[in-house]
Amino acid sequence: MTKRILLAAAAALTATQFAAAQAPAPSQDKHVLNLEDVELNTLIEDISMLTGYTFVTHPDVRKARVSVVSQTPMSTQELFQVFLTTLRIQGFAAVPAGKDTYRIVPRAIASTEAPMSGPGANAFITEVIKLNRANAMETAQMIKPLLDSQGQVVANTATNTLVVVDYASNLERVRRIIETVDRDQTVTETIPLANVPAAEMETVLTRLQGDAGGQGGQTINRLSAVASLTSNSIILRGDATSVDRAKRVALELDATNPQRDHVRVITLNYADAAEVVPILERVANSMAMQRSPAETAPVSQTIAHHGPTNSIVISANPETILAMERVVTALDVRRPQVMVEAIIVEMSDDAARELGLQFLLSGTGGDVPFASTNFSRAAPNLLALTGALVTDAFSDPASANPFRDAAISSLTGSSGLTLGFGGTSGDNLFGVILNAVQDDTSSRILSTPFGMTLNNATSALIVGQEIPVTTGQVLGDANSNPFRTVERKDIGIQLEVTPRIGENDTVRLDIRQEVSSVFGSVGTVTPDLILDKREIRASVLADDGEIIVLGGLVEQTDTLRDTKVPVLGDIPAVGRLFRSEGKAATRRNLMVFIRPTIVRSKADAQAVTQQKYLYVQAEELMRDQRPGGTVDQFVREVLGTGGPASQAVQTPR
Repeated sequence: MTKRILLAAAAALTATQFAAAQAPAPSQDKHVLNLEDVELNTLIEDISMLTGYTFVTHPDVRKARVSVVSQTPMSTQELFQVFLTTLRIQGFAAVPAGKDTYRIVPRAIASTEAPMSGPGANAFITEVIKLNRANAMETAQMIKPLLDSQGQVVANTATNTLVVVDYASNLERVRRIIETVDRDQTVTETIPLANVPAAEMETVLTRLQGDAGGQGGQTINRLSAVASLTSNSIILRGDATSVDRAKRVALELDATNPQRDHVRVITLNYADAAEVVPILERVANSMAMQRSPAETAPVSQTIAHHGPTNSIVISANPETILAMERVVTALDVRRPQVMVEAIIVEMSDDAARELGLQFLLSGTGGDVPFASTNFSRAAPNLLALTGALVTDAFSDPASANPFRDAAISSLTGSSGLTLGFGGTSGDNLFGVILNAVQDDTSSRILSTPFGMTLNNATSALIVGQEIPVTTGQVLGDANSNPFRTVERKDIGIQLEVTPRIGENDTVRLDIRQEVSSVFGSVGTVTPDLILDKREIRASVLADDGEIIVLGGLVEQTDTLRDTKVPVLGDIPAVGRLFRSEGKAATRRNLMVFIRPTIVRSKADAQAVTQQKYLYVQAEELMRDQRPGGTVDQFVREVLGTGGPASQAVQTPR
């Protein structure tokens, strides 16, 4: 027989039941609930009346029977928690299914449908826990035994999180345990080394850690070892046990061994051993002066280099050897390179005008007066032409030939417009020549020397010739045993530059740029050469890839020449018959530009080389093909491989 008793007071009980049935939310009244061997559905109906919640039950709920005994009045929420506990004992769970609605299902089903939150400690809920330091997989294995039989835990190693499904009360306990485990319990310790190089010690400890992890051991597990080359120390980080064990291993390896070899051979990768040895000797001598005699036994130190292998051999005490290794590590680094390109632009324009009139009036006899105008720069020479005419008319052919040759030479040397006439009138000889010349010359010279050099190294490029220049001459006594001293001088295009890379890819350039050529000669017996020279010496600062101007010259020269017969040449209008005029204007522009390009890696070097190589190929394609083949063919025959351009387009498979 089923027995239901709801006691608070007789009248109060009835009022409470009606109020619970009508209220949508849980009541704050106190209730006493006593049920003995009733169906679980009956308890669900009473709790629904008291709390106002809606319950959807699983078919298995009909088979369950429960007994609930209480002596102390409880609030509605307290009754609801008792209800959830009763469900838990019977193997059921209340899963929220909406506002004020729950589904009563077996716990096996509840574990797959639990929400992210729920009311009360006995609610079956799901929680996602983010781990900061602990391993998700290891933590999941640790808390799995602590969950309810129907609880579940899933580890997500990608995000290092845990997804836990269990009763809220149990989840609170699991959360506190995870917080304790998920704390940073690692320690860090720095161990200075006296004998073993830090890089070598790092390799040993890393191998021990890998062997322990691979075999499941715990010797030096969960440990990171980092070498500090500047202080020759090893930095250990991990759990206290692993750090302590690694420390013992490091100290044992670093223990001083009287039989330890005091000789070390260091092979350099980038630096020049011959340049590094003097630096090491000065450092070693400084250390020897600072060391007290009682610190270590006296050991003779020797530092030498081996050129063929670019190695340094050090014989000294361990402390000195370690110091030398640190210095070598700092010096033996790959130095960046700098491609320096210069652009030399020289433009010149020359314009000259000549206008002159020459005349001659003479008789054929020696006592006849003679009158003539002749200007040295005018061509052709009127006297030479007249002499040829006179000798042709009055002399034999043998004596006339030299005059004819002079006349022909004068005519062939003339330029511009030449007009003239002449002849004889009785015993008188006359001739007139008008010469007008205009000469315009324009030139454009573009030179682009460039060179690659290491940072802080000097690069020199010379494209030109070596010419002999007299520096001294001795004639001797009475011109006996004369001799001259001659030296060779480079002329052409010269570029000498020393780059220094600074912060933010700035480049300081110490530059000497020169363009020289032979202008002419001076002297007759022993002529000396006159050199035309344009030189710039400068120290400039430029950014990587920036084009800057080094310097230049803008020169304008105007020349006016007026050759005339005194007095007669100044007569207005008629005076032009007695003078020769010439004008010349010369304008020269010279500009020098420079561009540095920093080359830090192999890829940068290939890009610069490919650019220059493609330029050569393009120039070749613009010309006619020659029987000798292309540049690529020449490189392939000499080097046995394609050029930089062909190598750049190859992609690995």
